[in-house]
Amino acid sequence: YEASMVIQSDGKIVVAGSSFNGSNYDFALVRYNTNGSLDLSFDTDGKVTTAIGNSSDFGSSIAIQSDSKIVVAGSSFNGSKYDFALARYNTNGSLDNTFDTDGKVTTAIGNSSDFGYSIAIQSDGKIVVVGSSKNSGSPGRADFALARYNTNGSLDNTFDTDGKVTTPIGSDDD
Repeated sequence: YEASMVIQSDGKIVVAGSSFNGSNYDFALVRYNTNGSLDLSFDTDGKVTTAIGNSSDFGSSIAIQSDSKIVVAGSSFNGSKYDFALARYNTNGSLDNTFDTDGKVTTAIGNSSDFGYSIAIQSDGKIVVVGSSKNSGSPGRADFALARYNTNGSLDNTFDTDGKVTTPIGSDDD
């Protein structure tokens, strides 16, 4: 599955992706020291897995905020469709409970499945996630999708009035 990595300002390497837990997939993070060894100060073993919802969750992209907190974007299956998913971690690997009270956010963009693929942090700290949103109309194609979040994990309603934008580009999947 997708995986993404960043280099922290101290040179440590953080990799995000997904890990199978025996019944479904969860967000997964691993942090390495500059010499390639696991950083045991990151959740005591260098590895963190996070269930976003009750089914499969796929981490696709990672970014580091200016305060060194780690934000991972991807998708979470809610039982009937996928939604954008985000998780924010403190530098020690624990979930940041100041981010939507539990460190995790899911967002339905459209009426069908939505997949978050890439993340960026703006200079003002706002978080932008880009991906695709499968529209429920015929022929049910996927359109470009963006969501912008405030630093506390809430949707930024100054971004297209509801924090979400979808854009069809061509006549088929975009």
